[in-house]
Amino acid sequence: MSIVLQPLKCSSCAAPLKSKERDMMLICGHCGKTSLFADGTTCPVDFAIAEATVEDSHPLLYIPFWVVNADVNVHYEKISGGGISRTISGKKQMRGRYDFYICAADTIPEECSRIWNMELTVNQPEFATIPEFRNGSRIVMTMEKETAENNAEFIFLRYETEIPGTLQELDYDFAVNATKVLYLPAYKKANNYQLGV
Repeated sequence: MSIVLQPLKCSSCAAPLKSKERDMMLICGHCGKTSLFADGTTCPVDFAIAEATVEDSHPLLYIPFWVVNADVNVHYEKISGGGISRTISGKKQMRGRYDFYICAADTIPEECSRIWNMELTVNQPEFATIPEFRNGSRIVMTMEKETAENNAEFIFLRYETEIPGTLQELDYDFAVNATKVLYLPAYKKANNYQLGV
């Protein structure tokens, strides 16, 4: 049996791409464009870099997030012992079009990424963007787009089960419209990370 390995090429200029780490975002050393590695090949990718709004003396890092834009349509839900509590608690229901944020770097501790994913998704923030990674290093992106889309739906379901009352039945549609990559600035403090936005 013989195996033929094909070199990865830039999706913009076709120059060879190299990476010392398992990174799904590959930056071309020739033209500077970024390609997404997926399904054994490369393709162009829509991505942005958020500007840091918090200053800190700790090392600045840029953490990749998949932003999954999806429509959530709930047809029916049955809640036991908390329908009124849900209204009183003020927790809004996740309905309609949402951007779901999914941390795409496996080097970030799960307790950080889980909190960020939910907080960013619930609050739907807007970020000023910058054209390049300024004064910081880019964290390797390890999550595939399909995994991020599945995780986005999981965030919706987790949110539904965490608000007051016991969710007994839920009939819904979850339709992904688009995905993009957003790098968020963060500071590493010992073994902890804090977003810089």
